[in-house]
Amino acid sequence: MKKHTLASMVTLLSAPFLFASSAQADTILGVYAGAGTWNADYDGQAGDPSITLKELGLKKQSNTFYYIALEHPVPVLPNIRLTQTNISSKQTATVTKTFTINDTTFSGSEVVTSDFDLSHLDATFYYEILDNWINLDLGITARKFSGYVHASTPTKTEKVNVDKTLPMLYLKVQFDLPFSGLSAGVEGNYVSYNKDKLTDYSAKVSYLFDSALDVGVEVGYRALKLTIDDKDITADVNLKGPYAALIAHF
Repeated sequence: MKKHTLASMVTLLSAPFLFASSAQADTILGVYAGAGTWNADYDGQAGDPSITLKELGLKKQSNTFYYIALEHPVPVLPNIRLTQTNISSKQTATVTKTFTINDTTFSGSEVVTSDFDLSHLDATFYYEILDNWINLDLGITARKFSGYVHASTPTKTEKVNVDKTLPMLYLKVQFDLPFSGLSAGVEGNYVSYNKDKLTDYSAKVSYLFDSALDVGVEVGYRALKLTIDDKDITADVNLKGPYAALIAHF
């Protein structure tokens, strides 16, 4: 993605949120943190001509994630949240069809070892539009992928780096049940530009124990769909499944 194109996308995505600086609702400095595992099932395809991820031997796998967010009372500055998600898989399968990654073709009946890494770091800048028993956050996320797609046989190998940053719209809606510690909500990121598209959302239920330090648990369901179409790699990847995390509020 060209630098000037990325800059124009950030400007376009930022515009709807400029009005929200005066609506920042936090009055107390707060730190939110969490860490957990996401048990994701893999679906989709890669290559051109393509092969399905199931044919390559991909199975359900646990992925780790962790985050930290800082919310402050300064109206003109957005809150910030950093989230690291580690997604990787390696497998070996005898393929039954021909597929191509970059300029390397793998033929049917070959034993192919494939692995990929779609790990990414999210930097989310958001404003609290509502902050009571109904919470509404709006902002933008810059998602930095630092991974690869790799396939090899005893006679050939191909590796394509997945190194790009996507600016995305960010939305979070949460409903708190007063005096209970329970909350439920949805959270998501979305972008579609040229032939790249990413949809990432989760639905969750959280519980914070009533103590001097707010700690608790969160369970939910997350679905991620990524479409990449460029000269090096063509892929349509779907990951979805339940997750669980420990959370804390300082």
